[in-house]
Amino acid sequence: MSVWSGVLDSCPGLLCCVVNIKGRLMYATHGYRAIAARLFGHKCEEGSNYPPLITEIDRAIHEALTAACLGETNSIEMAEHDNIWELSASPLRIDGETISGVVIRITSSAKPVQEAPPVVMTNPEILNSVPFRACVADTEGVILAANKFLASSLGKNPTGTNIAALIGESEALTKILADKSGYLEAEIDSFVGYENFYGFTPEEIYLDEELNEIHEAKPQESRIIHLHAGPAEWDKKPAVMLTFEDVTDLTRAHEQLRRLLTYEPDTGILNRRGIEHTILRQFPKAIQDGRNLSLIALRVDDMNTDGYLAMNNIMREFVRSVRRFMNGRAEHSIARWSQNEFMILAECPAAVAVVMANEIRDRARGITVSAGAADLHEGGYSSVNEFIGAAYDAMNRARLEGGNKTILAGR
Repeated sequence: MSVWSGVLDSCPGLLCCVVNIKGRLMYATHGYRAIAARLFGHKCEEGSNYPPLITEIDRAIHEALTAACLGETNSIEMAEHDNIWELSASPLRIDGETISGVVIRITSSAKPVQEAPPVVMTNPEILNSVPFRACVADTEGVILAANKFLASSLGKNPTGTNIAALIGESEALTKILADKSGYLEAEIDSFVGYENFYGFTPEEIYLDEELNEIHEAKPQESRIIHLHAGPAEWDKKPAVMLTFEDVTDLTRAHEQLRRLLTYEPDTGILNRRGIEHTILRQFPKAIQDGRNLSLIALRVDDMNTDGYLAMNNIMREFVRSVRRFMNGRAEHSIARWSQNEFMILAECPAAVAVVMANEIRDRARGITVSAGAADLHEGGYSSVNEFIGAAYDAMNRARLEGGNKTILAGR
């Protein structure tokens, strides 16, 4: 619970929640709970089905979640007095292909989108009424006027410069200016003289690559933006109104959530779910391409210690040793399968896998390790479960035969 809270609530003003693939609420930020209670009457009880499917709005949210589970971002709008709230549901992906859940975000728009093109006169106060960083540019991209929010963020009035000076040249930007509509998501590496363009960088947490420990993130200059565009008129000439929306917090929170679902917190390596998805992805590719693929199962048998902390330190040191040994060898993924069991997926034949497993056992200090290995092509496994089961069963045979040895499946 504290980890979810640390990730999502570390982004100030983020109205966001996470629903797993089974439709159960995993966590909701404090802001989301408040808005959801006011708009939908939701209590946001973690572990319960979400939404509760009581009202028409609940059913509309459920349809948006269904679309997200199919890989599409969907959104609905809700009116509240003079304000418009937009709820968007985006797929939460474990890797490039697998969807593990849905991220729901609520954002506020001061006014509903007008069907007719807005008409912006030369009076800057009208442009200042837009509650975003905004500017008006001609169809060539030259900024004709900027509101006080954008000028304040830049530390200067950008009128007369090209919009490309802010976000760089891109075909998408050229299309936006030509079509007078659309959006562009861009990652800005640096701004010379525009250091305050996105204001402060909120405190974040990140998961250390070596041990997956939680640290406070260092400030990052790079920010991710959506650039929205709409047709306008300025001084009776065709123009484009551009507004900037910072989506960095949501994007980074999304990435951290993905890591939380696939990485093991004590050792920094993949967890069981993470290695299963990796094997699912690599298994058919290895069969199709004829590539070598072996799976090594490792079990720490005797730690000669008492207590959780002492055991955890041994596991961390064992993982360090394995990672140091595997560094620079065959392409591989390392995972913690259970409390004292580990898996290594490596692009190598069985003979090499057995040699590596023996070397890992020999390098272990103060512990004994049983190992099993399975070769995809030698075993002729027809499914991922058979492949995993073969390596795991070979490891168990090694343990039952006295431990501190390696057995190759099928031998």
